[in-house]
Amino acid sequence: MLCRAALAAIPLLLILSCGRGDVEGTPDLNVVLVIIDTLRADHIGYWGYDRGTTPCLDSLAAAGTAWMETQAQSSWTLPSVASILTGLTPREHGAGYAGGELFGLSSSIRTLQGILHSRGWRSCGIFNVIFLNEDFGFHRGFDHFDCRGITENSSTRRAGETVDTAIQWLEGLAEDDKFLLVVHFYDPHIPYDPPPPYDVMFSDEGGTGGAGYSGLVMDTILAVNRGEASLSLHGLRMMTDLYDGEVAYTDGQIGRLFNYLTETGLSDRSLVIVTADHGEEFLEHSGLEHGRTLYQEVLHVPLILSGPGVPAGAIRTEPCAQVDILPTVLSYLGLEIPAGPSGIDLLGGSGAGSRDLPSSNLMWSAPAASVRRDDRKIIWKAEDGGTEFYDLSEDPMEQHSIGVSGSAMLQAVEYYWSTPPLADPPVVSFGDAEDNQLRDLGYLR
Repeated sequence: MLCRAALAAIPLLLILSCGRGDVEGTPDLNVVLVIIDTLRADHIGYWGYDRGTTPCLDSLAAAGTAWMETQAQSSWTLPSVASILTGLTPREHGAGYAGGELFGLSSSIRTLQGILHSRGWRSCGIFNVIFLNEDFGFHRGFDHFDCRGITENSSTRRAGETVDTAIQWLEGLAEDDKFLLVVHFYDPHIPYDPPPPYDVMFSDEGGTGGAGYSGLVMDTILAVNRGEASLSLHGLRMMTDLYDGEVAYTDGQIGRLFNYLTETGLSDRSLVIVTADHGEEFLEHSGLEHGRTLYQEVLHVPLILSGPGVPAGAIRTEPCAQVDILPTVLSYLGLEIPAGPSGIDLLGGSGAGSRDLPSSNLMWSAPAASVRRDDRKIIWKAEDGGTEFYDLSEDPMEQHSIGVSGSAMLQAVEYYWSTPPLADPPVVSFGDAEDNQLRDLGYLR
């Protein structure tokens, strides 16, 4: 059933689909970039999921252009969001985890917010996890920066409060201000605890909601990932029901943000982008959560663009990546793309052709990298050179690896791994207070 927020959002989406038949420089447009944490592409309605989780995003996709095969550059937040905002791969920007240490963004790395701020855009970043705070350098380039999950403000916001914060900032803008608004929603991340009525929306437990989830605490998840415990089908269903509830709740709140843009007249001069930092595992490869592997359940993410001149109702099936977002936005606004970004302008009209889309930087496993080229994909372990190779057209769930010895794909992933960083990323350390927060979120083990 279509949520009330989704119905309110539809007028905005229809407006966003209007405008020029082709995309050309539009320097006076605003940019709204929505990043949804831990959102798998295959749990979205327009991708084929049949549980009604995302009516608002489905409406946005119908009014704009949806890329059906978008690769995340990593399977956890820090390196992936860094790739979204810089257009660089994890090997190039260096933000993430390596050798037992965490690294932030170098001040010499250009970001989307920094580029637009320098060209006259007002800029606001609203984030909801410790890895995107000032310590990691994500504040640079924002006029207004608001990150939860830090010592002074330890709790993350639900999506409703996140939207309230975004609207409050928008209400303070002058009528002629052009702006970049980046909003990060954390809700689909573990622990899955959607507010009522979303806690029972997909449950078959007769209204008990998350009661069956009480035993699935972080220790249990970690034990499953270590192979020391198993998860029943009932337990897995409860996890999935609550995860879908989080997705549906977040979708409804995003619709409320869209509705505000419509009511204030901002929608007819705004480019809206929706994506995710990574997906989530539900035992597809014997594990839960994310940050451990480079399989498609954690790398396949949504990407939707809607706004003046963006083709309406278009479905793009060629593989693309998070690194394409920055050059696409800059080109859309008529701005020069700086040297360095690995991505391409997705709206350029010439087509991407066959190209390599790399991912790397794990948090809970030995160093590894993957490269996708069309429907072929290789996963390569840095320590021993072990490989897995998949044909995603025949084996989309990556269950049957085929040999790649001496192949061009092996050369491609080894070449990617040899990529030198474009700057020295700073080491980020935490005190006891931050360590406690990371432990509560499952990031310290």
